[in-house]
Amino acid sequence: MFESWGYSVDDSQWLQKEFERQALDKYVSGEYQLGVLDKFGQRIHIRIEIPRKNSTEKVSFYTGWMVHPGGQIKLNTPYGGK
Repeated sequence: MFESWGYSVDDSQWLQKEFERQALDKYVSGEYQLGVLDKFGQRIHIRIEIPRKNSTEKVSFYTGWMVHPGGQIKLNTPYGGK
């Protein structure tokens, strides 16, 4: 999927940092959807938008995160659907 958008393994660190940056910004501003709450924690869905490297378009999709005690979030699912 990421390769079809022009990304390679060499881009993985940038992608990780970009996911984290956007997710934190949106989480803090309340731009997320609540998911399942269970004994493991609260799941949330955050929409991420990244530019395609092989065109001028952007792709937008949901990512899945877990909210841990104290409010820290951790990425569970990098691509949860469009």
